[in-house]
Amino acid sequence: MVFRWDGGFIMVSWDRFEDGLNWYTEHLGWTCLDQVVSPVGKKAFLKMPRLGVVTLKSFEADFEHFKSDSSFEGHTRVGFEVVNLKETLAYFKKEGIKVSELTELPTGQLSFDIFGFENARITAVHNPSLEGQFPEARITGFSDVNVRIGVRDVEEAAVWYQENLGLKFLKQYGSDYAHLQAEDAYDWIQLSEVFYDNIWLERIEDASFEKANPSVRSYFDVRPELFFETYNQLKAKGLEPSEIAGNPNTGWAGFHFFDLDGNRINVWSYSA
Repeated sequence: MVFRWDGGFIMVSWDRFEDGLNWYTEHLGWTCLDQVVSPVGKKAFLKMPRLGVVTLKSFEADFEHFKSDSSFEGHTRVGFEVVNLKETLAYFKKEGIKVSELTELPTGQLSFDIFGFENARITAVHNPSLEGQFPEARITGFSDVNVRIGVRDVEEAAVWYQENLGLKFLKQYGSDYAHLQAEDAYDWIQLSEVFYDNIWLERIEDASFEKANPSVRSYFDVRPELFFETYNQLKAKGLEPSEIAGNPNTGWAGFHFFDLDGNRINVWSYSA
């Protein structure tokens, strides 16, 4: 099984989709490239100023994969880049947008959570090397800390992610953090190059570890010709993937399963 990291969705309710689109363009400084109603619901493609496109996606009652059946965000954080830290925090304070306290990651980078439209948790990671650039944007792209996953036992989780997603292990920082990598989907699909994205496991204490249904969702890509084979291999391992939304033979398709700690792992496939 080959899983490559490929960005993700930010989920918004169907009825307030336009309000959500306006929130992200106004407050984060993103640009809407296109907006469609697809066979799996509403989508808007938002270009970030420096790097990457993120998809705004509506919740759907017809597909298990897109149902809004729990408000528990869980412990998986997609990493977005903030360049001008002080100015961005000042803007959120002025606009009354809730943010968490700053934390320092093993990389030395500062990070905080933004509670966005409909309380979606957007995780910002500071990139001080670009300070002063992109003055009109609060979030400039995907971070080089691509995903942070909260777990009970870092060592056990690292083994699980290597065995079940094929992630590459780099380093463990005591019992608190482990650094893993996944191939980047865009570079492999579009450029036939191997570039690695960074997945961080971090130990969380005194937290609930029920199955999560986050609004901000990290996705791994599986190529269409391997989609059903991968799905069946996950079932054979007892990982209980959800029903499939969409059709990989004709367009977009996706499903999800869960890790040892209830963190939701989303998988999608589409024609290149």
